[in-house]
Amino acid sequence: MRIFFAGSPPFGLPSFQALLECEHQVVGLLTPPAGRAGRGLAEATNPLVPLAEDAGVSVLRPENASGEETLSALAELQPDLGVVVSYGQILSPEFLALPAQGCVNLHGSLLPRWRGASPVQAAILAGDLETGVCLQRVVSELDAGPVLARKAVAIAERETGPGLQDVLAAEGAELLKKFLATLGQGEVPPGDEQDPTEATHCRKVKKEDGRIDWSNSSGRIDRQVRAYSGWPWAQAGFPGGQGVRVLRGRVDAGLLGAHPGVILAVGESIEVACGEGSFHIDELQRPGKRALNAAEFLRGFLLEEGAQLQ
Repeated sequence: MRIFFAGSPPFGLPSFQALLECEHQVVGLLTPPAGRAGRGLAEATNPLVPLAEDAGVSVLRPENASGEETLSALAELQPDLGVVVSYGQILSPEFLALPAQGCVNLHGSLLPRWRGASPVQAAILAGDLETGVCLQRVVSELDAGPVLARKAVAIAERETGPGLQDVLAAEGAELLKKFLATLGQGEVPPGDEQDPTEATHCRKVKKEDGRIDWSNSSGRIDRQVRAYSGWPWAQAGFPGGQGVRVLRGRVDAGLLGAHPGVILAVGESIEVACGEGSFHIDELQRPGKRALNAAEFLRGFLLEEGAQLQ
């Protein structure tokens, strides 16, 4: 089969590597345009591009994947199938109809749970014990297509967003490899329809989602810290109006009656009262500074019991 891949790193990288190693012919890579990152605004690295170039695969980096110029370039590749993994654009019906057998998408949840842009973070925030990866046919409604293959994955007790994303990316690549091996020259099967009454949804994560609300339970705050590790990070307002990233902490469920956000104790950790229980901040980071454990942080930042965090 002639296959094009539409995706971006880091979630899409293992799947693209698996696709290049399979028996099918990879005829094109669609990946986002080059961006800028870092203080010098150097061009951000996209590891999919050199992999494609080394394999002799055509690379397309359009602003709009469904634009006429891109559709024309894809049509010239005469694809049988499109594989979409974390591409980040809504694809038009014209795009989806280009491959003879349509497009399949690798999604980081057990559909129909957590349709949308942030299934990894949503699963951790909700306290789910299990998630997984699904291969689904791409249809016009977001993540609503029939499921072709799935693999369940247990969520570790202290799992973080980046850690779970890495696990699911690797499991997804294996699922894709096994699925493609079953196709040969045959057609893509119809798949199993999702039950829309069981669907849950998650939106794209925004920077403000990292802001800690101390009136939440300590368990909810702990999940927020772990889910948003990497970006946008969990953030607390410290005395003096300084925003601080909370990188790591622990739950103490026994506390009752203290005002949310009040500092209860300082030392090896910073214990903060929550709506239910308390949260021990073990590692944190001021803007432009390196990450510090709580004891190191307190040597350079005066913080007393009874102070109020925002």
